Parts: sequence; C-alpha cells; structure tokens
Amino acid sequence: MRKVKLGSTDLEVSAIAYGGMSLTPERAKEGAAAVAAAFELGINFYDTADVYGGGEAERILGQALRDAGIAREQVVIASKCGIVFPGMVPAYQRKAYDLSPSYLKQSCEASLQRLGVEYLDLYQPHRVDYLTHPEETARGLEQLRQEGKIRHAGVSNHTADEIRALAQFTRLESLQTQFSLLHLEPLETGLTAVCCQHQMSVLCWSPLHRGVLAGAKSDHGDWQQQREAGVVAQLAQIAKQLSLTPIQLALAWLMQLPGGVIPLVGTADAVHVAEAAAATDITVERDDWYELMVIGRGRPMPWGQRPYAYLKER
Repeated sequence: MRKVKLGSTDLEVSAIAYGGMSLTPERAKEGAAAVAAAFELGINFYDTADVYGGGEAERILGQALRDAGIAREQVVIASKCGIVFPGMVPAYQRKAYDLSPSYLKQSCEASLQRLGVEYLDLYQPHRVDYLTHPEETARGLEQLRQEGKIRHAGVSNHTADEIRALAQFTRLESLQTQFSLLHLEPLETGLTAVCCQHQMSVLCWSPLHRGVLAGAKSDHGDWQQQREAGVVAQLAQIAKQLSLTPIQLALAWLMQLPGGVIPLVGTADAVHVAEAAAATDITVERDDWYELMVIGRGRPMPWGQRPYAYLKER
C-alpha cells in the first residue's frame, strides 16, 4: 500500500483510509473482519467519530483492532467531535454543536475510553460551532495536545473561511469533507486550494457518493437520478476501456490531486475494501482526468462557469 504524509506531520498513512461509520452492532462481525482485512492490505489509517452509532462505532473499531492483534503504534486513529445529538449528554435536549474547551475535553476522554486507547493521532471538530470563538476551540485542542490525549488536529465539514479562522490559532493538518465525482464542491469553492496553502491533507468522505459510483441506486428525485445515472454510465465506460472497475477509477481520480487527497472507504465488506485498495497504484492520464471532471460537472470548462450551487447542511 502506498503511503502519504498526513499534513505537515511525520505520520505516514495509507493512501486510502478506512472510514468507520458503517461499524454498527448489527454488522459487528462483518465490520471487524473488514477492519482486519484493511490492515492486511496495508491500510493503517482508521477514521471514526463519537456520533457514529452513538459511540458504538468507536467501541467496535477499538475491539476489532485488539482482536486482530494489531498494536496501537501500528495504526493511525482519527476521531471527530462537536456534534451533540439528544441523549448524548444531559445538557442537550436538541441537536446542537459544541466546540468549547470543556466539551472538547469531555468528548475526547469519552472517545478514548470507548476506543480503549490512550491517545488519538488526529482529532477533528466535526462541524462548526457558531457559539464558540475559533480561538477558544483552538485553546481546547491545544490543551488536549499538551495532555497527550491527541497528537494532531484537523477539521471536518468546514468552509474555506472557517478553516482560515481556526488556523490562525492552532495548526490544522487535515480537512475532512464530502468529495467525489458527483460532489465537486471542494474543487469549485477553493477548499482544495486552501488545503494546499496550509499544507493540509484532504480526507474525502463518501468518495463513491453513498455507493452510487459503485452501482448503488440513487435515492434522489428524478432530475438528480438522471444526472447521477449519466455520470455513472460514462464512468463505467471509461473504466472498462482502462481495464479498471468504476470504484477504482473514481478513487484514483481523487487521489491524483496534489496536496494529499485520501479517500475514506467506509464499508463492512472486506471484498469492497480489497477492491478499493487496488486503486492506490493507478495513475489516470491527464486527458482522461479532465474528461472525468467534465463528466462530473455536467458541462465543459472554463472554471468560471459554476454549474451547481452547493448548500452545506449544518
């Protein structure tokens, strides 16, 4: 498995990361097998979050790593914090966001306990908390770093301006964001450019657009289904010409971007993990790369023509 640097750190992580959102109690056995299979394929980067399955995803990941005999120092573990669903803590009866230093500490310690580890390699505010000043969030992250509970900090689902605001007060090593041939917002809004500027890795969640690029049926309305079906059909045609699967081509397209783009493959199926891992050695010709970009956009360049307006759900 090809390795890449995580941001400006000395951590060498696999070019594809394992996303732990699909680790649920209902599929714990399959999920544990997928976690072990990912490590055998050379994946050493595992991402999860405190809200995945109400914390169960963290417990399953930690247990799966121990059951597979994988030592803590052999893997890079990332988690996320800041989204508070009803029932998570007594203070909140509604969904909210909290990136205050006190909540960061509480959330981090709970994640460490569920995972069964003493530190996180990467800790990421999951969404922006509008009621906490970025300097305060940075102070909370720095306190956790000084206590040895986290090694590095990143962010998830932040805009370019939100990244700049927080980066004034603390070092950020990564941005986790939705990114795929069917969701081009990071390219079209300058997110990837800001990450290059700050030497931050881009971690792509839903790199296969909820499985649609792998052949799953779209669950959107008619116009979106038509758009997605058209992109999938053209992707499959080019993949066939290149003797690849659509999954491999869609992931290789992402990983070819400069600055360090790492897809998060979230599946409880070990076979799908193996198919994705094979994409790390693929290079897409520049001509084909831009053809896929045009297919994903739904209209040709130049760049100034923005075909879609992306609205980020908070």
